[in-house]
Amino acid sequence: MTPRSKIIVTLSLLVFLGALGAADFFITNDVYVADVTGDNGTDGSESSAMSIVTTSLGVKKGTGPNVDESAKNLGFTTEESSDLTFLSQVASEEPSIHSLTLIKDNDRAGSVTWIESPSVKKHFVALKEALIGSFSSDVKDLKDTTEELPNEPTRNILTFLDPALSTERMIFVRVRERLYEFHVVMGKEDSVQGLIEEVTK
Repeated sequence: MTPRSKIIVTLSLLVFLGALGAADFFITNDVYVADVTGDNGTDGSESSAMSIVTTSLGVKKGTGPNVDESAKNLGFTTEESSDLTFLSQVASEEPSIHSLTLIKDNDRAGSVTWIESPSVKKHFVALKEALIGSFSSDVKDLKDTTEELPNEPTRNILTFLDPALSTERMIFVRVRERLYEFHVVMGKEDSVQGLIEEVTK
């Protein structure tokens, strides 16, 4: 099976699990049960293996930074991306999913895909559930953390490198009402990290 075929199979699984997760979310009256170790958000209901996350769809609405402008200010050239993404499958019902290819020094540095929605927490949980079941035995550098810094918004971050899913590092960040998916070319981590910090403040 080619790497592209593996991604397509994985994305199909994500569509199914995302739909299943969404159905469970609404059936249980906004109480979502999932393996979200490391994501205690603001719910205060963390468990070592299983958490119950109470999700509100009435989060205060806000517009995040202009990603294209931020990327260009950091020296990237951008263009519309048609890359396969996990986010576009899990959040397929969202009306606006944006995706850009990031180019620096005439080389691809990666890509960034994002949505802005009151439902981003639900999407992030569904995404993690699907990915946990898709990781190969070669997955490495897997980190699932919640960052709470003074005077900064809470950020939920999932990052990993799994050659069975992609040759690029994957970084997912949930902040306020945005959920980002970054694909990062090996060796370009430092430059893309600067953009991540800029758009997730």
